[in-house]
Amino acid sequence: MEAPGKCQDELLVAVRKTCAMVKVNGRGTFKVGPALKRFGASAIEKDCTQIIFDMESCLGMDSTFMGVLAGLALRVQRESAGRVIAMNLTAKTASLLQTLGLDRLVECHLGGELPDALRANLADVLDLKDLATGDDSKRMSIETMLDAHQDLVEAAPENLTRFRDVITYLDQDLKD
Repeated sequence: MEAPGKCQDELLVAVRKTCAMVKVNGRGTFKVGPALKRFGASAIEKDCTQIIFDMESCLGMDSTFMGVLAGLALRVQRESAGRVIAMNLTAKTASLLQTLGLDRLVECHLGGELPDALRANLADVLDLKDLATGDDSKRMSIETMLDAHQDLVEAAPENLTRFRDVITYLDQDLKD
């Protein structure tokens, strides 16, 4: 049972036309990474050219979550010249994305700074559903973490020094 007042980490999602929406409640962590990766891949396969992350209720992100975000941004750009947008960022969450160079891949907007054109697109994405997370195999979780960290390096090569040991460890864990 969760302590009263403690925020549950969850993702709420919707797809409407060519736009996918992900609302992050609580922390974006490795625990939701596999489900987010599957949702994003499915949205891209359904011809979504925009994936919008509402970060208003996001308390923080780990490197796996940010790596999945990077992977989705790289894929949607390659496959459809689309874009990933993070809106309602706090100074803290914007800084996390910037630290790993994701502000080069992801269009970032602090809370209250959403352009009117983007705001109009959001009117179509109202019916958010809970994205089931946490039922993934250990192997799938490790593969997601490895892919996420490799995507962080692809997004910003200077991240290799940060994540070389993590990548080596996860790669070895998959081989064992």
